[in-house]
Amino acid sequence: MKNSKKETNEDELENPFLGYFENLKKHKQAVNPVHEIVNCYYKMNGWEKMSKDFYQGRYAYNKLAKEAKALYVACNEVLDDAIWALDKMKYLAEKGGFDWSIITCLKHKLK
Repeated sequence: MKNSKKETNEDELENPFLGYFENLKKHKQAVNPVHEIVNCYYKMNGWEKMSKDFYQGRYAYNKLAKEAKALYVACNEVLDDAIWALDKMKYLAEKGGFDWSIITCLKHKLK
């Protein structure tokens, strides 16, 4: 007998970021999905208003933009899915206590 109706599969989850890109286009001119992924990464980590010295090396915008482009392409150029992958990676990193970057989403196949 099957008594457990609470079995959930990750494929059944609904993307909470559906429509994000369409909504963004309504409010901003010249929206670039790669830049938006990097900006969301900064916001998720609370780094959107740091000093210029912070945005060098590991957190350099150009390095993260390259990673964001790879994630965007891996998500079939669907911004909503790319941002959802970032959100899932943030959750896993906080739960597991490890450091992460945008490229980590590809290594964990979170698209």
